[in-house]
Amino acid sequence: MSVTDEAGAPTWVVIDAETTGLSPKEHRLVELAIVVLDERGNSMGEAATLVNPGMDIGPADGHGIRNEDVLDAPRFDELAGWLVEWLRGKVLVGHNLLFTSAFLDEEFRRSGFEMPHVPAICTMTNAPRYLPSLPGRTLEQCCAAAGIPLDGPRSALTHARAAGELFGTFLAQRPTLPSPWVQYIERARRMAWPRIPMRDFQMAPRAEEEWEAADPEQTAIVSPEMARMAAAYAGLSSKTAEADLADAAVRGAPNPEVDSEFVAEVVEEAPRSPEESGPVSAYLGALDNAVSDRVLSFTEAIHLKDLAAALAIFEAEQGDAHRQYVRTLAATAWADKQVTDEERDDLVAVGKLLDLSETEVDGLIEETKPEEAGGSAPSSSTSSSEYEAGWYPDPYGQPGLRWYDGQNWTHHTHTS
Repeated sequence: MSVTDEAGAPTWVVIDAETTGLSPKEHRLVELAIVVLDERGNSMGEAATLVNPGMDIGPADGHGIRNEDVLDAPRFDELAGWLVEWLRGKVLVGHNLLFTSAFLDEEFRRSGFEMPHVPAICTMTNAPRYLPSLPGRTLEQCCAAAGIPLDGPRSALTHARAAGELFGTFLAQRPTLPSPWVQYIERARRMAWPRIPMRDFQMAPRAEEEWEAADPEQTAIVSPEMARMAAAYAGLSSKTAEADLADAAVRGAPNPEVDSEFVAEVVEEAPRSPEESGPVSAYLGALDNAVSDRVLSFTEAIHLKDLAAALAIFEAEQGDAHRQYVRTLAATAWADKQVTDEERDDLVAVGKLLDLSETEVDGLIEETKPEEAGGSAPSSSTSSSEYEAGWYPDPYGQPGLRWYDGQNWTHHTHTS
C-alpha cells in the first residue's frame, strides 16, 4: 500500500494510536492509523492496522481491542519501514500529539532506529486559538466546538479522521498558512528519515463487529508461557514480565477507589486551564483518557510518572498539574451547586492516586465552591487579577459553566 499523490502534494500526515497503557517505556502501541492530507487539508489516503504489542493488552474497555484481535497483527518492527514511507516529507499532525510521539519514539528505538525531530502540529494545543470558547481538551470536545461529527466506533482511524477534519477547519480560517506552519512544510520535506528496510506484513484492520467488554470476574490469568513470549519481545526478564502481565490482568477489575460514573462525567465537562504548556496539556489529556473509562488504577497512577518523564515534566510541575486538574474537576462538580459526600469521596480518591492528600483535595473543593453554595466563586464584577480566563460555575446561578475571558463573562453557558 502506498501514499497516493493524485489530489496534489501530500503535505500533512495525521496520526493516531491506541496504546496498552500510559507509560511509553512500559507499554506498547496496539493500533495505528494514518490519514494523509494535501496543502488545503483534503484527505488523500489513509490506512490503519492493529499492532501486536508482544504483551497482554489489558482490559478492552479503553480501546475495544482484545488479545485475540492482535494475535495475527504485525509487530511494530515489521511495519516500521512502511510507516516511515507514510511520514517521510510531511508535517506530523495529531490530537495530543506529544503523547503519541512519545510512544513512537520508544517503538522506533526498540526497533533499533531513532525517530527524527519531525515538525509537528497538535490540534489539542492549537485548538484554543481557533475555538476560543472551547471548554476542554479532548478530541470529542474540540470536534463538538468546531461542529465536526465524531462518527464511527472508537478507533485510531476514527480519531485520525476527526483530527484531520479539525485541522482542516484551522487551515480554513487563514487565507494563507500561518508562517510557522509554512516553515514546518519546508523543514519536513528536507528532513532525513532513517532508511528502514521494508518488510512484508499483513495489515490487520480492526474488526467491524461490536465488541463487549469482558466480565472482570472471568478475566483470564496471563499464563507463564505468554509472559515469556512477551519478555522475549520486550527485552524483559520472564519473572518481571509475568508479574507485570498478571497485574495487567488484575486491572481488568474496576478499582474500588475510583470506579465512578460521576468522575467520568465531570472529566468530560471539565475545562482546560489557559496556562497549560504543551507538555502539561499532553499529560492532562492522557489523564483525561485514563479516567474516561471510570477507572483510574494505582498502576496507571504509577505509569503517569513515566509519562511525565517522557514529556520532560519535572516533579514540581507534575504536582502543580495534579492540583490544577483536581481543582478543575471540583469546580465542574459544583455546577449543580453541591458536592455530595459520595462525589467528595471520589474526588479525594482521584487526588490520592495523584499524590494529593485528603486535606489538599478538601481545600480545592472549598476553594472552588460557588457563592450561591456559600462559597466565594467569581461574580460579574470579579477583576481579571483574581481569576484567570476559563470556565467557571455560572456566577448568576444558572446551571452549567460560563466562560470568563479575564475581564467579562460571556452569555454562553456550557452544559452537559
